Amino acid sequence: MQVDPASLAASISELHDLDLERGLATTLQQVVTAAKTLFGADGAGLMLADVDGELRWASATDQPSQLMEEDQERLGTGPCRAAFSQRTAITVRNAGTEADPDGSRSVLRSIGFQAAVGMPVELHGGPIGSLDLYSARPREWDDSEISALQAYAGIVANLLGSAAAANLKGRLAEQLQAALAHGAVIEQAKGVLMERQRLDAATAYERLRTAARSSNRKVADVARELLADVPLPPTSP
Repeated sequence: MQVDPASLAASISELHDLDLERGLATTLQQVVTAAKTLFGADGAGLMLADVDGELRWASATDQPSQLMEEDQERLGTGPCRAAFSQRTAITVRNAGTEADPDGSRSVLRSIGFQAAVGMPVELHGGPIGSLDLYSARPREWDDSEISALQAYAGIVANLLGSAAAANLKGRLAEQLQAALAHGAVIEQAKGVLMERQRLDAATAYERLRTAARSSNRKVADVARELLADVPLPPTSP
């Protein structure tokens, strides 16, 4: 489904008028609801990184979408997480027929979705979360939809930046502040691993996560040590 430019402009204009004083959770709920409407999706959601660089559910339009986000958080796989770690749009067009090497399609089917697109949300030079659309039927995501969702992700980034500057209170605001404080360090460490070991972004991030878990520490702490030329700790076999 092509996105009408006039409809996109009108929707984005309304998002610019959102009032953060009503609270970050309320504002993000309005964003995902507007995205679901504009794209004619069956659900939409937003995941944000935490202090460990892990994606956590932040907002969703409905219960199935929330369950979808929570399952990706719990299982550590899915189009949202792939978009976040690879810093690019990830599309699933037909979860019933596409290859499923990482289990992403199985996660979708378990909730009743057949298609999805995840778009990274970036702030201060690094990913801070993912904005996601879900469809109960197979769906071809065309270039106009991907471009429009990218524009929406930019608006979300602006809102999150304003929320961080406003020192809002609440769980989401605290999570946002922590993610911003540590996200740049994690991205730098990923870059080091990518260069030294010729890894892609997703594999480099997995190396950091695995090293952190094996030593019972935070990803950001392991990343700081790597940047100080301390080798990654050995991982469990």
